[in-house]
Amino acid sequence: MKTYGVGIVGCGEVWGWHREAFDHLDCLRCVAVYDPNAERQAAAAAATGAREAASADEVLTDADVDIAAILTPVFTHADMVETATGAGKHLMLEKPMAIGLAEGQRIVDAISNAGVKCFHPTLRSLASDLFTELEAWTADDGPVGPVRAAFYHLVWTPFSSAAWLTDRSTCLPIAEYDPHVLDTFLTLTGDEPESVWCHAGRYCRSFDQDDVMSMIITFRDQRFLQVDVHWVMDPAWQAPGYVNFDIVCERGYIRHNWFSAEWFSAEGSGSFESDRLESCGKRWEHYAALIEAIETGGDLTPSEFDGLAYVRIQDAAMRSVRTGETIQL
Repeated sequence: MKTYGVGIVGCGEVWGWHREAFDHLDCLRCVAVYDPNAERQAAAAAATGAREAASADEVLTDADVDIAAILTPVFTHADMVETATGAGKHLMLEKPMAIGLAEGQRIVDAISNAGVKCFHPTLRSLASDLFTELEAWTADDGPVGPVRAAFYHLVWTPFSSAAWLTDRSTCLPIAEYDPHVLDTFLTLTGDEPESVWCHAGRYCRSFDQDDVMSMIITFRDQRFLQVDVHWVMDPAWQAPGYVNFDIVCERGYIRHNWFSAEWFSAEGSGSFESDRLESCGKRWEHYAALIEAIETGGDLTPSEFDGLAYVRIQDAAMRSVRTGETIQL
């Protein structure tokens, strides 16, 4: 089997999970890394034997790179994807794919025009064993039946102190979580969004960023989804934040805990715990799936098309925030 060269752009927290892929796949080799933080870049190079690049573009166009892993903040993605696909690179593209629809469409078009493959990991691929259980639980003959509504509610601090997260021009707080929630809901139900309403504002914190965001989505088959992301906690308070992801079905309820879940109904209850938590998703399986699609021409999921599906909702949410109106899709 061919050995695939991987170029890494972005050596922050997520990089640590991707690095494990090189320990599990003999057909994968890290050939170049770039991060604007020199210390992080040097550590990634030392861990993999990769060359340190002088810029992101150098990695994305390197002749030895077959797969460009874009692990950078969302506002960089569209430009980087266009550069990488222009050089014929396949993609491992972290979430969120994009914030607005225009950037999302640029990414989809660039991949299509170049004829390359893209794997876009969301929660259903990170905890794929759990998602298989969710599909069985919510089947017509499953213990809780089809999904009718879901509610995601987070009260926390921003998950990192990085400046781009607390800057309105570079980050939409709800988009840091909703790719997982929206992709899970859309895939489990197969339903199409009908309307989106969203409110955002800064009420509690001093940074130039919305600390309260609530989004409500209705669907064509009379389903409902609410996503709340509230970055209202100050880390100095040392207060415990919390997150709930509740899924209500025709005959029962699912408490989704990201890498585990429980179901409850009049007939009983059950639970499942993924074996993928420690590795945060066994990322090497994602690279293996990408390589298989490259070699066979097969389809991937999640892919850029799944990303565009949730970006469409995010884009409507931003328009709703600006206008104060419910956006019809």
